[in-house]
Amino acid sequence: MTKAERAELQGLLKVRDNFEEQYDPKTFTKEHLEFKAMHNDAFIQLSKYCEDARKQSEPVKVFFLDGPDGGTASALIQKGGFDPDQCFVANRHESSCDSLRISGGGLLPDENVVLATASEALTISEPIFVDGLSGSSAVGECDANIAPLTGEDGAFSRVDFAAYYFDGCGGFVPHIVGMLSAALLRRNSDDVASGPIAVGYSLLGGNKDVVGKELAISRALTIIAQRRGMRMVHVLDDPSRYEISPDIQKIGGSNDGTFTTWLLLQPED
Repeated sequence: MTKAERAELQGLLKVRDNFEEQYDPKTFTKEHLEFKAMHNDAFIQLSKYCEDARKQSEPVKVFFLDGPDGGTASALIQKGGFDPDQCFVANRHESSCDSLRISGGGLLPDENVVLATASEALTISEPIFVDGLSGSSAVGECDANIAPLTGEDGAFSRVDFAAYYFDGCGGFVPHIVGMLSAALLRRNSDDVASGPIAVGYSLLGGNKDVVGKELAISRALTIIAQRRGMRMVHVLDDPSRYEISPDIQKIGGSNDGTFTTWLLLQPED
């Protein structure tokens, strides 16, 4: 971990226990709402692509981060035609969880919304040793152990998800790599790919170092994909292939302060 990353991590840890919800959709600009809607559409299309490719008897399940307004949940259910039972959310703000659950007036089954970070919700209890995967921007310099802090399975650690959308997860690369690892590396034995897996993530806070951050995350995800016997595809290089609008942009939102991209893990032929 570089000195800059260590300083950033220390700053994040200082505010980790401040659970006041900062997400307020009423403050979003028109540009931000349009950007968010376009990427919710991408999430819908990629989830359906994975479902069609998997040819399962049961509908696929998807995991995402959502705010108290349930914007992504609403898009999936009302526009995408998803059943609420297919949708799973982690949020570390209790008030937001209450708003997202049916019991609190939301759209999702109570048991599908967990008070936790994404990594906490997805990580299995057994530590996973990953050769060549580092959470820093210098991916590949060292190995990593991936394990939950609690020593217990996360609420969704045994759920087979076909698509993930890590929206609003900040710009700290090791945290994002940690979420990807928790989601996609579930056991020490080699994972058998059951079909394609879609992954979307956002980087917030402007365009500073965004190229380097995207590269670091892509390299980490490539290692994860190889561990699972899969290859990584950059979806937005050819969005029409997945029935995503060719007008979709990686950078947008208020003052172009949000970077969002989509990747697909495909089983090796």
